[in-house]
Amino acid sequence: QAELTQLRVNSEITLRTYLVVKEDALDLYGSQNPKVLDWFKMLLNVKGIGPKSALSIVSIARPEDLSVALQAESVDILTNCGISKKVAERIILELKNKAKNLIDIKDAPSVKSVTLNSEALQALEALGYSRDHAREALKDAKGDDVETKIRSALRALGK
Repeated sequence: QAELTQLRVNSEITLRTYLVVKEDALDLYGSQNPKVLDWFKMLLNVKGIGPKSALSIVSIARPEDLSVALQAESVDILTNCGISKKVAERIILELKNKAKNLIDIKDAPSVKSVTLNSEALQALEALGYSRDHAREALKDAKGDDVETKIRSALRALGK
């Protein structure tokens, strides 16, 4: 959904798509970001993860966050996407070795950074801000702890 807010009327885009064929339907999923689509397809290979769950995960977590979660085996990062601890553990177990080509550590933020942003994002949402606005404010938020990040983001949101 964050991708949709960046689109302009009458602008041309390239959209990468993936067709999910079911017994009673053909569902088309897509993204401008090829890494997002790669993660979506990888998540579909995890037992118990269907297209809707995979879409929910990649809509909330950036590819870099997913890389950190797998590399550090951080269940917390994945549970912040709205999935259970059990499913998060299964994702880590099943994808840790399979997703090596999707994990780009040099571009990935630290586990601490992702966890801080995740906690701050939840707090801002609890205060009534939309996920997209909160995430945008947190991009430039400074701070080494959750409280400082939230204060910085609130200042940006107040402008």
